[in-house]
Amino acid sequence: VRFFEGIGRLAYDAADPITSLYEGNRLRQVADGAPEESCVVVPNGIDLERFAPLRQKRAAEVPKVLGLIGRVVPIKDIKTFIRAMRTVASTDPEAEGWIVGPEDEDEKYAAECHDLVATLGLENNVKFLGFQDLRDILPKLGVVVLSSISEAMPLVVVEGFAAGVPSVVTDVGACRELIEGRRDEDRALGTAGRVVQIADPEALGSAALELITDTEEWHRAQAAAIARVEKYYTEPMMIARYLQIYE
Repeated sequence: VRFFEGIGRLAYDAADPITSLYEGNRLRQVADGAPEESCVVVPNGIDLERFAPLRQKRAAEVPKVLGLIGRVVPIKDIKTFIRAMRTVASTDPEAEGWIVGPEDEDEKYAAECHDLVATLGLENNVKFLGFQDLRDILPKLGVVVLSSISEAMPLVVVEGFAAGVPSVVTDVGACRELIEGRRDEDRALGTAGRVVQIADPEALGSAALELITDTEEWHRAQAAAIARVEKYYTEPMMIARYLQIYE
């Protein structure tokens, strides 16, 4: 470990500037020996024109659908999402949880997730949809849920924002600043969902329920999500920042 830390410091000493995707990672780079004055944050951006039109496809009412979009693997902690759906379904039996992503990377874990759904009696509430086109899925979701135990800057949250879908996320990577904002001007836009601790299915389920059952609060979160992605996380902004660095 010390050997690789040493290689990191050599790379930091030779680099100008040093970029990271989010503030938490920038602080980690500084702690690992990077000169603070050289460290800049360049967040990923998304193609707004691809997702913004999906807002017009949404139903008038908030769908009682929680969508986890990602691979069915342990780092995404699909089991916590499934257990959270037990909390959700106990309060609202009509609510659904969609797991949208491939299951072939860790077939044993995927089988355990299917077994957990059966054990908890959630066969009517939790659906495994496999790989899907996000443009078909996002307009049908009430919230995008991310239950991961580790992330950097999850693009699916930002893509959901662009499509007008708030998120409930675990406190990993850039998730908190995506939901709550990075700086004062960003935070003034409002909260685009909820942040919970990792591996806490009850908190995850309760936070999602709070959004999908409170229409006024959901619309506030949606407005914050759209404003945040349009102001800070578009692809042209990202490209312009990197062009400036290279120039």
